[in-house]
Amino acid sequence: RYLLKELGFAGFRLDMVKGYGGQFTKIYNEASNPEFCVGEYWDSYSKVVDWINSTGKTSAAFDFPLKWEINKAFADGDWGALNDLGSKGLSGGDYSRYSVSFIDNHDTGRELDKKLRSNVLAANAFILALPGTPCIFLKHWMAYNVSIGNMILARKAAGVTNQSPIIEQGQQPGGYAVKVQGSKGTVLCISGYVENYNTSGFTLISSGQNYAY
Repeated sequence: RYLLKELGFAGFRLDMVKGYGGQFTKIYNEASNPEFCVGEYWDSYSKVVDWINSTGKTSAAFDFPLKWEINKAFADGDWGALNDLGSKGLSGGDYSRYSVSFIDNHDTGRELDKKLRSNVLAANAFILALPGTPCIFLKHWMAYNVSIGNMILARKAAGVTNQSPIIEQGQQPGGYAVKVQGSKGTVLCISGYVENYNTSGFTLISSGQNYAY
């Protein structure tokens, strides 16, 4: 309460929440009522979901399960890794409301076996199309602020939120495509080099190596 009411914070980012029971996060959040809370639970899909449930769904979680699938797709060209998003990452299914998607952070960004080594802007375009709450790594923002900024504005203009439905998704020859329905429009993100995909009715906001938004 002191952090929120006296120091002016809006919410919490909780570090290494494996260190204590999720029920305590529930107690903290119900007592202090932050605008937003996200926990760092670095593990598999089922375990991250279990942690969210243990907080009484009072906290979101960083989407580590989706992060590993993004690495496979955008670093290794394994576009099939993005299929069935609802069972591989929080952002693609029933838990999108509790997902904070990201490409890299202060931990993964300095570990060569964990950081995304290529197609960074394309991967950012992907999470900026999905439901969930995208979190942009500061280093990526500094390198691509114009392109990322334009995609953020387009996402907002379309009314895409952390609860927007995915209306089309799937692997395509040469890549992957996903459409998300916002309250004011539809966002389409094409990853890879997909040929002959029908984009009629859409306005190109940003494009580059391995992506079109």
